[in-house]
Amino acid sequence: MTTFLNLASGTDIKDLPWVNLDVTSWPMARRAPDVIWDARTDRIPFDDESVDEVYAGYLLLHLPPRYHADVLNDIWRVLKPGTFAVFGEVDMALLMPRWLADPENVNLSELIWGEMGSAHGEDLQEFDSHRWGYTESKLRNELLGHGFIDLERIQVHVSAVWYELTIKARKGSR
Repeated sequence: MTTFLNLASGTDIKDLPWVNLDVTSWPMARRAPDVIWDARTDRIPFDDESVDEVYAGYLLLHLPPRYHADVLNDIWRVLKPGTFAVFGEVDMALLMPRWLADPENVNLSELIWGEMGSAHGEDLQEFDSHRWGYTESKLRNELLGHGFIDLERIQVHVSAVWYELTIKARKGSR
């Protein structure tokens, strides 16, 4: 059986064979996630080496850094040997100079700190805040330190998502 996980799916709900996991159901999503999963407290509910691919779009951005190591180790745990994970984050090296040039720009501020409930409702503010940011070199070092290899920067969004920092990484050995 082929299993693909979309972690922190948010409003980006993917169709089968993807399994969408998130901490809550987002009102703007076309449907609820398949699995409610809190990356801060829960292990990914799949067996060791049972997953063919993981997509983690903006997962680390929404987590305080104290949770990153456990989450990355858990992603590594569920991946089958030699398979890939894709990690999408906001590229702070691209974002920060724009924000410093225009600190009143709400869209740029929301990329840094999140929407904090303004778009999805106050009851989701806790999950709608950004807790961490990465540059490409920092994200690469983090992934390499957790057993990922063959890192490649890729683009998964349209070019209008100029702040995209997406790294495809293969599960290596430890």
